[in-house]
Amino acid sequence: MKLNSIGKEDSMNEYGIYQVTIPLPFRLNHVHCYLAQHNDAWTVIDTGLNRDMTRETWQTAFQEHGIKPQDVENIILTHYHPDHFGYAGGMQEWTGADVYISDKSKERALFSWTAENFAYNRQFYLAAGMPDTVVEQLGENDDMFYKLVRPFPKQTKPIVEGGTYRIGELVYEAIHTPGHAEGHMCFYNKEEKVLLAGDHLLKKISPNISYHGHGDSNPLHTYLTSLEKIKALDIVLVIPGHGPVFTEAQERIEELVRHHEERLAFVLDVLDSEMTAYEISQKLFSHVLTVHEQRFAIGETLAHLNYLEEKGEIAVYRDSVPHTYRKL
Repeated sequence: MKLNSIGKEDSMNEYGIYQVTIPLPFRLNHVHCYLAQHNDAWTVIDTGLNRDMTRETWQTAFQEHGIKPQDVENIILTHYHPDHFGYAGGMQEWTGADVYISDKSKERALFSWTAENFAYNRQFYLAAGMPDTVVEQLGENDDMFYKLVRPFPKQTKPIVEGGTYRIGELVYEAIHTPGHAEGHMCFYNKEEKVLLAGDHLLKKISPNISYHGHGDSNPLHTYLTSLEKIKALDIVLVIPGHGPVFTEAQERIEELVRHHEERLAFVLDVLDSEMTAYEISQKLFSHVLTVHEQRFAIGETLAHLNYLEEKGEIAVYRDSVPHTYRKL
């Protein structure tokens, strides 16, 4: 593929892949989903939130490409986060297509937006030192997501690492890249050197790496390991879940590694006394955050703290609430 003679979007279309940008009601105001065509059959990659704007956007995209609902054979989900998973059940009801998702992503999706987990989240936020008023607001934010991810898909098939999947004109290998999300899958075509990256590798922003009290206790270490796995590939085109399609995969991976090294150093620098995770997050994220962003901020702060704890660079005191941290 010669990207100097054709644009990145055109090169993506050459492989039967078309971007469908779904609006989001957040500061990160979009998610890129994709339609992929092979002969008369279509595959959907990721779906957006379950809301009217999403349905309208998909209906317009189907009309533009002359797609009937029954033309969609497969719905592939890179991971379980609501902006990618939320409309999967609705899309399945509309098209009758099978939903493909990794077993770990399915497990996390079916647990994350439940009353059981919402109750757990409250205790988790209090342990992190978040003020009661913020905890209450986050509880309301949890409740909002309940309807944005339902209905759940009724029929799913597993995405398996090393398995091959036809997406448009090419066949891709599934690569397990956890860190941003447990069970996250990228898809790579070796011949054309194309990576369908989901949220693992983004050009303009750093993928959020968060710990929320369950699952992988050191997601930052996991993410950096996944980056190394992708760095070993020869990639000339990255098709992401947010931001522009891009070509500079190796350079971007190095930038992301440096970013997290700098964040880890910053955490150690500000940790000049015994502090809660919330107090540290206020230093890491100094601009005004929405309630939704507070969730990401505390999760990312804890991911960096857990990484430093495992390296033996900080001590954590969990005998009382809130938990506190101290540099060794």
